[in-house]
Amino acid sequence: MLKKIKPEIAYRLINHGPIALITTINKNNKPNIMTIAWTSVVNSEPPLVAIAVGNQAYSQKSIKESKEFVMNIPDKKLMRSILYCGNHTGENINKFKASKLTTINSKIVKAPKIKECFAHLECKVVKKYRYSDVLFFISKVVYADVEEKYFDESINTDKIKTVHHLGGGWFAEIGKRFKE
Repeated sequence: MLKKIKPEIAYRLINHGPIALITTINKNNKPNIMTIAWTSVVNSEPPLVAIAVGNQAYSQKSIKESKEFVMNIPDKKLMRSILYCGNHTGENINKFKASKLTTINSKIVKAPKIKECFAHLECKVVKKYRYSDVLFFISKVVYADVEEKYFDESINTDKIKTVHHLGGGWFAEIGKRFKE
């Protein structure tokens, strides 16, 4: 059961910097998935996030065309799919089929969500900046949901393990949460 949360607190789903699976749809309605570690919270009101996408990424073209995407948050159980989607281009293959991930309809944007991910941020691009060979998409979170059992006022990391890219082929899973 997915629990709707306010977009203004959706940043709490990514504040700790997890790897995200970005889903897009191009002008021919072809969906795609890309793995990304370069995400950032920009603001909570209005709820803005950013992703940095290199020119080599097939998804960059789809985001420029559609001006929207979904940031899907996977857990450690999806590590094979995370690696597959990060190491293959969707230009000539269907990454959903190849990685055995399931599409579900988004509430507001056209790009699909990934059923196997525990949280989703539907985003519409409001501004883009080019830095060398990277496009930085500043995007408004227009809808967000999360599996209820993994979120109270924040992600319950005692129950779900997000994956964090450390660079150089290294990854980490999040540890026990605490409040002070």
